[in-house]
Amino acid sequence: MDKELFDEIFDFEILPFIREIDENNSKIQLKDIDNCKSEIYKEYVNLKNVYKGQIFGKDSDKELLDRHKIAACICGAFLKVSVFNKSALVDYIKKEKCRVEVYFFYVNELVAFYAATKYLSFFMVSDNINDDEMVRKIVQNFPKAPEVANSKKGIWTTILFNLAQIKDEEQIGLEHFDMYSYAMQFYWFERDFKNS
Repeated sequence: MDKELFDEIFDFEILPFIREIDENNSKIQLKDIDNCKSEIYKEYVNLKNVYKGQIFGKDSDKELLDRHKIAACICGAFLKVSVFNKSALVDYIKKEKCRVEVYFFYVNELVAFYAATKYLSFFMVSDNINDDEMVRKIVQNFPKAPEVANSKKGIWTTILFNLAQIKDEEQIGLEHFDMYSYAMQFYWFERDFKNS
């Protein structure tokens, strides 16, 4: 994915979502979005090159990653270059000892996951461009929440919590974003969606 395609998807799919979040909570501050977009793309390219190097070795320049791996790289890039400063929200929670919606507390993780699924859905639509019904289904319903047996919090809250753990220095073995594991997660999201 080149910068032009990245920017197009960012501007038409991700930015409206970011703006909607920004308008709905005065305790989070949107960072300089143009700078964030540029830095996110740089980090995406870095993660993509690392991933390609791991899989393809010396020939990585000539090879393409599949869309699930691209989605994982997008997710990692958005996590590393967060778009919101939530310091005021954290201070408010500490001072008032109150709860806030999980989607605001994990706001950067929400944007990262949303972006990854939107970029993934773009490639899914591209593969199904001649199937109007499938394109409609992807645009309207992807990702579909997989069934969970024993989660009281729900799958989306669990995913956001898990994404937030990469920043927790107390966790063992979580020094970095595990893009390989998340690539498999995005693969299963698509597979589950196709089989539904």
